[in-house]
Amino acid sequence: KQWYQRRVRGAIALDLPGYGGSSAIHKDFPRQLFLKEFIEFFDNRSPPVIISPSMSGEYAVPFIFTYPHLLGGWVPVSPVSLNTHHPSEYSKLSLPVLAVYGENDAQFRPKVEDLLSKVPGAKLVMIPAANHPCYLDNPTLWHSSLLDFLSTL
Repeated sequence: KQWYQRRVRGAIALDLPGYGGSSAIHKDFPRQLFLKEFIEFFDNRSPPVIISPSMSGEYAVPFIFTYPHLLGGWVPVSPVSLNTHHPSEYSKLSLPVLAVYGENDAQFRPKVEDLLSKVPGAKLVMIPAANHPCYLDNPTLWHSSLLDFLSTL
């Protein structure tokens, strides 16, 4: 635990509106604005890294295309909403990316491999024999990949 705390500082887990125990935001409120206000509230000295598994892609994907300059990196984990942007837009992103997905995730693996591989310098990690929530199938590989990525920022 001490080793982990030394390598990762200031982690915040956000219960997104409409998920977990949070109430939903109004359907017309831009999700990327919600994340922007959340990040600005903490007034970080260094840009944060967003880790966005699955449904949180509904917030993260529009955010990274609107406010990439506010981030230090992005770790999409088989996120939804990748198809909301044209494939050519991914090649224009200037943001460190670690894309993680499960080998057996038939729905999201093709999208991750196709779209996120277009981000310049993106690192893709396929977790062998893993499903959609791939970090649960091999937490050791998930943590080592994440910590290695964070150490490069």
